[in-house]
Amino acid sequence: MILHKLKTRSLITTEDIEYNHRIGLPVEVFCTKTHHTVAFGRIEWFGNQHICINGRMFNRSSHVFFGHPVLSA
Repeated sequence: MILHKLKTRSLITTEDIEYNHRIGLPVEVFCTKTHHTVAFGRIEWFGNQHICINGRMFNRSSHVFFGHPVLSA
């Protein structure tokens, strides 16, 4: 289940994150250090280094974000 989720729901690129932000889809934030989900909600703001969800900032390099990736043509 975890491997399938990593392959099909990871938001890797800025385009993936921008798509979820624009549409207003919720994303799951998974901490790679504690191995637990730490947040779930809509993206309020994002940049190259951080993403803000539910008023909390998450570093893009130490968290995995799950949502709906951009569909390729």
